[in-house]
Amino acid sequence: MTFSLQIRKELADRQGARLGDPEWSLVTFASFTAALGKIIEREEGWDVTLRVTGDMTAALMESAARTMGFPLVERSKGRRDVSLLFHVPFSSRSALFFDFDGWIDEVGERGLEPVFSSFFLACGVMSDPSTGRYRLAFSPSAGGAIKLMKRLFSKHDLAPGTTRHQGRVHVLFTSGEEVARFLLLCGAHHALLAFEEKRSERELLGQVNRLVNFDDANAGRRAESIARQLEAIAVIERFRGLDWLPPQLAEAARARLENRGASLEELGGAMVPPVSKSGMSHRFSRIRAMAQSLAGED
Repeated sequence: MTFSLQIRKELADRQGARLGDPEWSLVTFASFTAALGKIIEREEGWDVTLRVTGDMTAALMESAARTMGFPLVERSKGRRDVSLLFHVPFSSRSALFFDFDGWIDEVGERGLEPVFSSFFLACGVMSDPSTGRYRLAFSPSAGGAIKLMKRLFSKHDLAPGTTRHQGRVHVLFTSGEEVARFLLLCGAHHALLAFEEKRSERELLGQVNRLVNFDDANAGRRAESIARQLEAIAVIERFRGLDWLPPQLAEAARARLENRGASLEELGGAMVPPVSKSGMSHRFSRIRAMAQSLAGED
């Protein structure tokens, strides 16, 4: 089961349990119509065609319409979609010309669930977060739907972008924080927990990889530095011997030869008295410079 389908099933179950409430059914029907509706005015009202994905979503809309008293005029099933034709009387015009802003201002943030969940069930899709790519997209077909969605999202701390694909404009979220907030607001709480778990795993894995790469890079630099130190010591031994060096430098050179894999901090701690890392680095810089001078003379 894809992550999108998990969200759809959870939202459909939540919606189905509440569609006996006329107010919830009204907001749900209005939200689907705003996203997908094709409306034709007749003598006694409007014919509203909704082309939805799958029998599960179609059953929800049929249930909402029954609660509202909207007769189902026609139902046709395609390969992927189900086309539903409902008749909405003039007395129920609020189902087609719904005041979303007024509704949300009246009931508060809890009123976002039937709207946002309907938007997702109508035209939403989400990529699997385990891939590390967060992509929540909406592809409405009704005129004005893009503007409506962006306005409602932006009023509640969501800032989606838009993209054009195959001649259609899509509303798009690519931020993990915004995807998580949308799942919270639409009522997909189980999907939110799964999303956060996968996101945490990806972020932890990323941190581990960065630390490993950092450690590998440090180990590589240290190995290269030690190789240069040993090379310089070998040059001095060949031309003059280590006793030719000043006592502090000779002590550092002998310590390196006895502890070829030790860090500068470890070598410095073995000095009498102890020497800091920067002090040991300075000593080996002088050793390399003297070795280069001897090699140049040769």
